[in-house]
Amino acid sequence: MQTNLTIQTIVKNEPFIYYAIKSVYDYCDKILLYDTGSTDEHTLEDINQLLEEDTQHKIIFKSIPVAPGEELWSLDSIPKVIEERRGFLTKGKVRQMQIDDTETEYFMLVDADEIHFRSSMEFITKQLIPNFPKDKLCVGLPLTWFWDMDHTFTIQTFPVNGRIMPTDKVYMNDDSPNEKHLIKATGEAFGYEHPQYLILDKIKPYAHFESMLKPWRRKHLVPKGNVMSYNGQYPEVMYENSYYIARYLDKQKGAK
Repeated sequence: MQTNLTIQTIVKNEPFIYYAIKSVYDYCDKILLYDTGSTDEHTLEDINQLLEEDTQHKIIFKSIPVAPGEELWSLDSIPKVIEERRGFLTKGKVRQMQIDDTETEYFMLVDADEIHFRSSMEFITKQLIPNFPKDKLCVGLPLTWFWDMDHTFTIQTFPVNGRIMPTDKVYMNDDSPNEKHLIKATGEAFGYEHPQYLILDKIKPYAHFESMLKPWRRKHLVPKGNVMSYNGQYPEVMYENSYYIARYLDKQKGAK
């Protein structure tokens, strides 16, 4: 099935990368999976497993190490990280490489800690992409932030930088780890209030595990009492193979 959509993913030592890629594999033409310096043996095993299972030859894998320590940013430290990494190859520049390597009309960012529902991907590929609004250049998707495997919280509902964009209308020159795409015609960054930013609220929120896997980034922003029990369903791929969750939980137990 041709979808006119390329998935762009950057990975570095991510325990759920297998789930992230599997959740979108059937709904795209290509997957640009670029590793920026993984040393974790499980991540490397998972990437090899994904490549072995890539029977449709969708995955284009590249190893492109970036400035050391860039993944350790937090919201408070972004300005310092930008300054320290100036002159180095950064994640933002790798994002631009992926735009340059994309041959489809649209691309979708899928970070290695984001896992999607099939019904949402069906809507994106069968409804949104074929009928992409001509007056929009960036689509934000709903998400559920996970505190741990059993609890969620909300600090924002839609990523400011968006998730789906037309390939030839945007670019990246921001070296920030919290990379934001810019509009080619004007040089503007997207935000919630920008008239060309579309909030797609018709689909199931994807599962976002950043705060669980990288607690130094955002947990200090969670308002007290805003953590809620999660009684919903995880994306389907997480039930099809529980190995990756079990492995992560075992590692967490061993660290305590």
